[in-house]
Amino acid sequence: MFVNRNSELETLNKEYQRKGSSFTVIYGRRRVGKTTLLKEFIRDKESIYYYATEVNITMQLKSFTKDILNSLGFSNIAFDSFEDALIFLAKNLSSKKLILIIDEYQNLAKIDKSFSSMLQKVWDLYLKESNIYLILCGSALSMMHSEVLNYSAPLYGRATSIIQLKPLLAKYIYEFIPNINREDFMNIYASFGTIPKYLEMYQKNKSFKENIKELILNKNSFLYNEGYFLLKQEINEVSIYFSILEAISKGASKLGEISGILAMNGSQLTKYIEKLISLGYIEKETPITEKNPLKSKLGRYRFKDNFLKFWFFYVYKNYSFLEIDLYDYVLKEIDTNFNDNFVSFAYENYVKEQILQNPVKYLGFVPLKIGRWWNNKEEIDLVAFDDKNIAFIECKWTNKKAGVNILQKLKEKSQLIKTGLEKHYIIFSKSGFSEALNKEKVKCFTE
Repeated sequence: MFVNRNSELETLNKEYQRKGSSFTVIYGRRRVGKTTLLKEFIRDKESIYYYATEVNITMQLKSFTKDILNSLGFSNIAFDSFEDALIFLAKNLSSKKLILIIDEYQNLAKIDKSFSSMLQKVWDLYLKESNIYLILCGSALSMMHSEVLNYSAPLYGRATSIIQLKPLLAKYIYEFIPNINREDFMNIYASFGTIPKYLEMYQKNKSFKENIKELILNKNSFLYNEGYFLLKQEINEVSIYFSILEAISKGASKLGEISGILAMNGSQLTKYIEKLISLGYIEKETPITEKNPLKSKLGRYRFKDNFLKFWFFYVYKNYSFLEIDLYDYVLKEIDTNFNDNFVSFAYENYVKEQILQNPVKYLGFVPLKIGRWWNNKEEIDLVAFDDKNIAFIECKWTNKKAGVNILQKLKEKSQLIKTGLEKHYIIFSKSGFSEALNKEKVKCFTE
């Protein structure tokens, strides 16, 4: 399915219409929809789409040569190298712009360490002066940075546009799985996340728990080892990274807590944590009102990716049960703590997303910042503020209506933030609100 990649598609079309050559880099994690985007873009255009695999460079060259000759209408020509093939392509283009896509580019760069340097030379001397649109696409983020995006990368500065394809917004889950109720929607968001490929696999005619069992917990399923493959693609020595992620999935959010679980010095862990942040798997949060977040002692590490958090908590640590098909043990654990440990936090993220999509509707103003707040004793789900207003937001994903006590507690916690801004109180509740709360001067939403 092609869902909500309109801005990216617009960028690609603008590059295609650019006079002369164009060069776009597209990168993003596995299954995020890069290839689907490219196929949609070239649907009605003259193009060469080459998918780089991990076979040796000689076999890759034969396959690439075949694609070039078929596109240009030649036959019975062999090339000694990719360089020769690309130069031949540059010299035999028609007046109509040709799109050349190399998907999973990191595989070529991995097999031939000099490939990016060669491509830089060919681009500068031949392709740049031709009527070609070169697109390099890759899912190994570390390698795409080292080969293309970093300042020291051979191809740095050549691209005319760079697209980082990110997971979809939560609301697009309905595009893949229409007509689901709000309970299932939030359960899916908290477990499968918003990666298009994962959502495509969801079976609408089966219950949420059946989908979890068949698509994630089953050792023969597509997603059973997905967490392992995601990290293995980026990292060679995975043991420490896996241990960090498992610790965070279990609730260890401070550096000291993580180092205690792993029995490692905090300074030793820093480089591993920074790597996981750069890959987009986790993030470091500080209270939203902190004036100098980098120096804050209240920093916490959280998963940015709902699927990975679910995978580490329920799959990775339960391999010994799942390998012998003891699903019931894990499903019982999901019944026990999934709502409190996963869905409640996912609901906070969803509410934040909703507010950012339409801040005036929910807040009455456009915030400069929005995020969680906490000190050593108390937490507020979300705080949003601009130069004049500050909103304190509670998010309740329970089967009980939110009552006046929720508002009173929110007001008490808000006193801990010293501010002269005009205060607003907002409550989001899955199950609605009591009559008494509806009479209070507070904004209430059930989205």
